[in-house]
Amino acid sequence: MSEAAAWAAAGAPHGALVTATHQTAGRGRHGRAWLDAPGQSLMLSLVLRPDLPSDRLGLVGLAAGWALVQSLQAVGVEAGLKWPNDVVVGTRKLAGVLAETRWDGAAPVVILGLGLNVRQRSFPPAVADRATSVALETGLDPAPGTLLAPLLEALADALDRAGRPAFVRDVEAALVGRGAPVTVAFPGTDRAALVGTATGLAADGALRVATASGVETVHAGEVTLGATPAEAS
Repeated sequence: MSEAAAWAAAGAPHGALVTATHQTAGRGRHGRAWLDAPGQSLMLSLVLRPDLPSDRLGLVGLAAGWALVQSLQAVGVEAGLKWPNDVVVGTRKLAGVLAETRWDGAAPVVILGLGLNVRQRSFPPAVADRATSVALETGLDPAPGTLLAPLLEALADALDRAGRPAFVRDVEAALVGRGAPVTVAFPGTDRAALVGTATGLAADGALRVATASGVETVHAGEVTLGATPAEAS
């Protein structure tokens, strides 16, 4: 992410790609670490200059998550998208997305990071009960790089359609927990956790949650499936 951001600041074009076979300081949302072992994961960051209005930039991260789901389903992994940025199989996390927006004058630049567990057969104790990989889900042992081209193709298609209403409906179809109880926490704020039912997405990609007092639109938060507040994975 840092390297891609430096490239962007130097004028790198839309689609400039940084990949890594190992990270020593991988990071996720809210300052969390992203753990990997050398050669086990597909990790990349992209410089994106999306043709989207500022109030639709949240769709970039969802487009990346949707692209991951599509490319994984193509190799036999029954993955789904847990709003806003996790790709999961059941309750186990398979991949994550990190989107950071910067500005080049009046034009937005999104630094988009994706991390996908590919060859791992085991995980550190801290995440062993909530992580999985392509290898564990399929019994295969693909080289991480073989998944790159299909993912980029799916992402290019998703970004091309991101501003259209039909695309939001496509993303909704991939959502895990739609129509089910969810708890949304708001790390780093004083806002109390929101408990309700996930009903779908707003036009800008925000999560719509039906609560006892009405439908609330959530633009940022950590979702846990179920109606009991808990720390999100």
